[in-house]
Amino acid sequence: MRKNIFLKTRMFVFVLFAGIGLMIFAGAAPAGAEAHPLRFSCSAQMHTAFGQTFFDAFTDQTGIEVDLYVCSSDTALERLANDAADLAGLTKGLYHRHQAYGYHEMQFAKDPLVLFTNQKVGVKSLSREQIQGIFSGRYSNWKEVGGKDHPIVTIIPGQHTGAHWNFRSEFMRGMHITYDFMSYKSAAVVRAAKVYPYVISFLTRAAVYNEGDLKVLDVDGISPDSPDYTYFQPFSFVTKGKPEAQAKALIDFTVSGEGKKILEEKGVIYIAD
Repeated sequence: MRKNIFLKTRMFVFVLFAGIGLMIFAGAAPAGAEAHPLRFSCSAQMHTAFGQTFFDAFTDQTGIEVDLYVCSSDTALERLANDAADLAGLTKGLYHRHQAYGYHEMQFAKDPLVLFTNQKVGVKSLSREQIQGIFSGRYSNWKEVGGKDHPIVTIIPGQHTGAHWNFRSEFMRGMHITYDFMSYKSAAVVRAAKVYPYVISFLTRAAVYNEGDLKVLDVDGISPDSPDYTYFQPFSFVTKGKPEAQAKALIDFTVSGEGKKILEEKGVIYIAD
């Protein structure tokens, strides 16, 4: 009787552990598979420039899902610092201290920083002095800069965005910016400009690509398409240390793969290899 109980107990233990082993084997990820999607914290400007087609093409080609967090450039870098992201996409450069802390920055492209308005505004070009006058509050009506008699509505990206930082540096040269409305995410100014007909704002050109309701302005008579245009902002990837496999896959897709073709079609200018 005791022998039968012992045999049954051994059989039960064997079946139990065999079942657990099968469960572990069935649930185990195959060799080389990633434990989680690529966590990409991305500037709103860069995200709008890339577009959903870019990320869909990346996932289709590599099988890597992207956990995307769209925010300002400053927030993207902060999330990388706090291990909430594997990769950050910025439209402003790092400070030297970040490089000393082990951050790895790769600027792969640049895109014109442009002024744009609603199509209803009759102005086609502004001088830098006029731009400074509008965003410092010196000019408040379109007729003062060659347009129709209507108040100018200024909508600007938030202070922590790459667009704001680059515009203040490149156009305003440190002058204080006055505005009617401010958007937390830089790309949201595109939607606002479609609603308010006499708006002026600024953003990376690729973010207003094919926006038929909007008009990109020349600066000092020079089109952003001209090689003589001088106002740009960087597109950069940042990692903590060297990029790991998933981050490297997105970087490679962007700088040399189908992703590069998608961005070049929107006018993004790649930096020579």
